[in-house]
Amino acid sequence: YTEEETRRILAVRCEEEDVEMAEDALELLTKIGMETSLRYAMQMIMAASLCAEKRKSAEVEIADIKRCYTLFVDVKRSTQFLMEYQNEFMYNELVEDSDEEEGDDDDESGEDDEEGEKQAMEE
Repeated sequence: YTEEETRRILAVRCEEEDVEMAEDALELLTKIGMETSLRYAMQMIMAASLCAEKRKSAEVEIADIKRCYTLFVDVKRSTQFLMEYQNEFMYNELVEDSDEEEGDDDDESGEDDEEGEKQAMEE
């Protein structure tokens, strides 16, 4: 979508969700939608509305959009975060441990298979 189309889509979505949004906030949301995804921007509408409601405002402002942007990560930033910190996750330790165990299991499982075959032949 073009920037204008994205802006119109977001404006319609605001109307459908009964969210009053300041023009500058809609402009920022449009920019976010162009850089990330339209889906992410549309999901931010309700989250920003809740932020505005919490501070007892009837209209979503730039501060609400910024707050939601810091709280909710889009796919690109999420992927970047995972790539940066992948070695620090617990899953990484599990993968390393299972690799070591697989090397040990190969020897044992081969012996068990041979014994099973011998027993089957004797019967």
